[in-house]
Amino acid sequence: MKEYTAQDIRKQYKEIRQSLVNLIPEKWEGIYLYASVLNQKGGEMYFYYTPKKFLKHKPINCYEIASRFGIDEIEYNEALEKLYKKIKKLYTMNDRKFSNITIIMENGKFTIEYHYNNIMHSMYTDEQRHLIWYYKNLNIPMDALSEQDKTLIDNYEEESSIKPVIYTEDVDEADSELEIRNQILKY
Repeated sequence: MKEYTAQDIRKQYKEIRQSLVNLIPEKWEGIYLYASVLNQKGGEMYFYYTPKKFLKHKPINCYEIASRFGIDEIEYNEALEKLYKKIKKLYTMNDRKFSNITIIMENGKFTIEYHYNNIMHSMYTDEQRHLIWYYKNLNIPMDALSEQDKTLIDNYEEESSIKPVIYTEDVDEADSELEIRNQILKY
């Protein structure tokens, strides 16, 4: 089994970051991604982004982008699959196998949270975990939720005694400019 260095992992972060940026055909303020990897056999991935606009807009789901911007859906889904493969590669690169990750890109920072929950035996459904993640990471006001969803959020308990490992790095100016230029040229 290949040993990966911190430099190899940072390079993988950059590839993930670049793929995310290329998937969004407009300027954005923040990107918020969730992915789970279940022993390389299954898992899920979704992300949201907040458009850069004068007025605050609700986050856009990655699965709405193709139809919203008239992008070929097959090509777009292939690009999403390539991004997920990069996340699965990150999974194989880590000695300590995570169950799921959250990636946040905003304010010139790239943050990745590694979580170690037992998703296969969770007391929460995929939909419930999605709602909890959405509420927690996208700062959704509690009054925007249904009573049932409020109850779920209020009673949510973390299922792992292992605290998430959080890594943050600044995205340097040259990197940011390249990403934005590629984003604009892509579409």
